[in-house]
Amino acid sequence: MSLHDMSIATVIPWVLGSIGLAAGGFITDMILRLTGKPLLARRMVLSVCLGAAAVCVGFAGRVESMQGAVALMSVSIFFLYVTGAVYWAVIQDTVRRENVGGVGGFVHLLANLAGVIGPAVTGFIVQATNGAYGSAFVLAGAVAVLGALCSFIWIREPRGRGVGTRRVAAL
Repeated sequence: MSLHDMSIATVIPWVLGSIGLAAGGFITDMILRLTGKPLLARRMVLSVCLGAAAVCVGFAGRVESMQGAVALMSVSIFFLYVTGAVYWAVIQDTVRRENVGGVGGFVHLLANLAGVIGPAVTGFIVQATNGAYGSAFVLAGAVAVLGALCSFIWIREPRGRGVGTRRVAAL
């Protein structure tokens, strides 16, 4: 692959990711207008988009062509980035006002730790499989499926005073 072709191939996923990030709020709001339930709309976006990202990234490690891998990774990153704004909204909807900053910081700490641990685990997998990346892609897909299941199962309406009232009332 030439340097020019590589530069184009590596930009495409992130352009689609940027579009997904911008579209995430609109998609969530559209589902909210249809259902009237903020957390249901957010859970649906998280579960469906993480599931779609999981399928795409899982298959990306199995395709033979560069075009197929770029296409699958681009779609995967699009769906992954659709969920970006939803995490903050869920935190604001479900956490007591006085704890939103701390919980938000902790959630983002975990996300950034994944960004550090993921490449290291990928390196170990590639080394253990004599240079094959397929298993690393399948593991990434499995982690996204786990995230989808966790968001669907554990994101629930808040209980008690002062929890999520500001955000839910604004919608």
